[in-house]
Amino acid sequence: MSSYDGLLEQARAEIDEISVEDAHEMLREGGEQVQLVDIRSRGHMALGYIKGAALIPADELEMTVHHLLPDKSEPVLLYCESGHRSLFTALTLKEMGYTRVLAMAGGMTAWREAGYEVENRTLLTQDQLTRYSRQMLLPQVGVDGQFKLLNASVLLVGAGGLGSSAALYLAAAGVGTIGIADFDRVEKSNLNRQVIHASGNTGKPKTESAKEGLMRINPDIRVITFYERMTPQNIADILKDFDILLDGSDNFRTKYLLNDAAFFAGKPYIFGGAVRTEGQAAVFFPKEGGPCLRCLMPQPPPQDLAPT
Repeated sequence: MSSYDGLLEQARAEIDEISVEDAHEMLREGGEQVQLVDIRSRGHMALGYIKGAALIPADELEMTVHHLLPDKSEPVLLYCESGHRSLFTALTLKEMGYTRVLAMAGGMTAWREAGYEVENRTLLTQDQLTRYSRQMLLPQVGVDGQFKLLNASVLLVGAGGLGSSAALYLAAAGVGTIGIADFDRVEKSNLNRQVIHASGNTGKPKTESAKEGLMRINPDIRVITFYERMTPQNIADILKDFDILLDGSDNFRTKYLLNDAAFFAGKPYIFGGAVRTEGQAAVFFPKEGGPCLRCLMPQPPPQDLAPT
């Protein structure tokens, strides 16, 4: 039976191992794109990682790498804590058909000793790294994107059919602060489509019921409720503490009020509407040069154009 050192030497014979200096230069130059992957435990990742790395523990990499790197000819650079496990994991990827797998000698320990930058301003807890690990595989999200989500705030007006689904997905994705405004109570007839509400909450304010549903989905977030109707008198004061306004209302009057409030606050307004089996969605953000709802339809249409 081969010794551990012998197995390491066998792995080094088959895998290209590069120094932290060469790895740093490769990442700094930004020439040929290489996918950097941190394969340490999530406990180690929570203490800091190399900027731009995808965070996938070694025992999960084999199952998820095809999502991250569908093209097996693309280069991938692995690092672990000491540089040993990355060699064995690189060997596994090579056996899976990946043709350009590199391992960083010395791992994160050598990177730190060399004085190179360690990303920790976006420090996530071990629980957060686990909870959001799948969506952080998406290049459009990554660790930095997840941190932005955790620090984002969304005001959702309406906890009915539109708002229920939106709120649940915002919470599951890790949007850190969700405001819910609604002045209605849960009715039994709501339950077939307003999926955030439970049967036992019939008669409760929708805001209270929705908060319970969101905290069941993700206790890591903060939920603020506003059990009141949105009016020209209160909308500006409520909206000022949120980044984005999301419309789950069911009438034109409220939609135009939300559009106007977002316009004057310089914040994105996410429009949503549904009638029976048809729906519409749009993003209005005039501050970034786009139109607002009134640019498309200056006046609210008659309410009878939206039958229930």
